[in-house]
Amino acid sequence: MPYDNRQRRETARNTRARIIEVAKNAFLARGFGGTTIRQVAEDAGVSQETIYKTFGGKAGLLKSVYDISLVGDDENVPLAQRPEAIAVHDAQSPAAAATAYAELAQSISSRIDPLLRVLLGAGDTDKALAEFVTTTDTERHVGSQFYVRHWAAKGWLRKDITLDYAIDTVWALNSTQPRWLLLDHGWSEEQYTEWLAGLIRNAIFSEPTQR
Repeated sequence: MPYDNRQRRETARNTRARIIEVAKNAFLARGFGGTTIRQVAEDAGVSQETIYKTFGGKAGLLKSVYDISLVGDDENVPLAQRPEAIAVHDAQSPAAAATAYAELAQSISSRIDPLLRVLLGAGDTDKALAEFVTTTDTERHVGSQFYVRHWAAKGWLRKDITLDYAIDTVWALNSTQPRWLLLDHGWSEEQYTEWLAGLIRNAIFSEPTQR
């Protein structure tokens, strides 16, 4: 009879999820610099070796916490295959695409902003944290490329701008700086989402008023 390791895999998955949850709470409470592998291991009831073997260190642990926060769970389903992302891809007009993209961006930001505000607001100069910021910015740029190239293939982009211009515009608009500035100024998430959708429509699409 072949060896059934399903229980072992499930145990490993539960352990990983527990470590990530403990680490997330630690990062939120103490920031990147104040969080240690030793403390996370103690709070999660595992050895430090387990964390190093699973995540490769504190930087890898932070990235895992971020990735889980971004999609909202630990299911093995890429963001692009989630309903809110599929809605952006399947939108039937530029206006609908801009609105769906803005709703996706706000949905994601509501999950990752608490973590990013702690990490980026602490003034931490750790090299690993700086590399994390660069990595996540790059990933967000790749996500912008995915959608803008799709829209370009549909012929929706303005004729007077380049593809790179459109990609960089969407990437820049969907960043923490304008979002936090407006939300901290008293805007609601709904106002911000509508604002972002409107800017994208008018900045890159050739038919900004089409619905």
